[in-house]
Amino acid sequence: MNDEKVRVTVYRGSNQIGGCCTEISYKGTRIAIDFGSPLPEENTKELNITGLTCGQSAFDAVLLTHYHGDHVGEIGRINTDIPVYMGGFAKDVITAYKNHNHHFFADVDIDRIDELVAGTEITIGSLQITPILSDHSAAESLMFLIKAGGFQILHTGDFRLHGRYREELLSNVEKFGKVDLLITEGTTLSRKEKDKDNYTEEHVENMVWDCICENKYCFIILSSTNFERFQVFSNCIDKYRKDKRPSGKYFVVDDFQKSLFEIAEKRLPERYQFKTKTTYAKNLDEGMANKGFVMLLRAGNAAHEALLRKYLEECPSKTCLIYSMWSGYMNNGKLKELTSLAHDKNRLRIIHSSGHVTKQDLIDFVDTVAAKNVIVIHAEKTKEMESLKNHISIEDGETIVFETC
Repeated sequence: MNDEKVRVTVYRGSNQIGGCCTEISYKGTRIAIDFGSPLPEENTKELNITGLTCGQSAFDAVLLTHYHGDHVGEIGRINTDIPVYMGGFAKDVITAYKNHNHHFFADVDIDRIDELVAGTEITIGSLQITPILSDHSAAESLMFLIKAGGFQILHTGDFRLHGRYREELLSNVEKFGKVDLLITEGTTLSRKEKDKDNYTEEHVENMVWDCICENKYCFIILSSTNFERFQVFSNCIDKYRKDKRPSGKYFVVDDFQKSLFEIAEKRLPERYQFKTKTTYAKNLDEGMANKGFVMLLRAGNAAHEALLRKYLEECPSKTCLIYSMWSGYMNNGKLKELTSLAHDKNRLRIIHSSGHVTKQDLIDFVDTVAAKNVIVIHAEKTKEMESLKNHISIEDGETIVFETC
């Protein structure tokens, strides 16, 4: 349609967290934002959208906010003649996963992906789109400011306001003035918040520091792409070497994690530098035993698991397992097995902070951007949504029309 109205369709995400996809159309231009996989616990059918995944292509582009699977996991199903845009960091991470294991993103053609640069506006048909560097547990996560004539839309993707880059994010957003429509994540609205969910990364770093000082041998379970949290561990180890023991400790990762660190240091060097990393090999065992270590434990790696079991059995009072991800992941499979093993010996330490905006911060953010209309996605239905000013209820597959003049 070529009229002056903005149309927003939420194909998936009005009542679940994973696998969001939202369309914005204006004057004949159609874009989709994110096309991910549902979370494992979400019993959802495959999402097919005529003109996007099947039939003659009718979309002008797909924009992806960041590299987490619930936002990019199904991009291989997008019609091959539709342009796909994401940040260069995300593109590099997906490439690294493909190189590491051919099963990851097996159906994704990296060469078809166009890179976005934060702060640099692009034009797609009748829409002007500015990527904004955000703050999330995925590095270089992007918000999108979308201008449809004089109508301004802010799509947040996943974000938080208790990370290190809160002020930078707010400063960037405030430059663009009032927002006619805010499309925001609401992950935490349906979850009972705990104090640790909104710890600042600075507070997390203090807790990690205490744990490293108290335990000679520290294993960590952490998402490979949570670079902000890895920087916390790297900072603490650097400080430990400077203040405590110049000869130790080791910061031990595997070759794949090292390759991801190199992406972070290349793409955002002002944020990420992992100076003390060492890749694990058996010849390090003696030195690690003598000097101590912080070691990434990759669940499913037999050698890593054997080391954890060895240290928990032989010197439990000097050993801990630091778990630094969403607690829900501990309920099943290998993560449950390993964390239970440490918990039974009272050596499990949960040190984490959510990558998602808290309820109160979201309420404040709506005021900050002076949003005239608010649509919540990436959330389960909850009465908490009603606490957001100017909230508009929407269902999957529903289209809401906005006048632009």
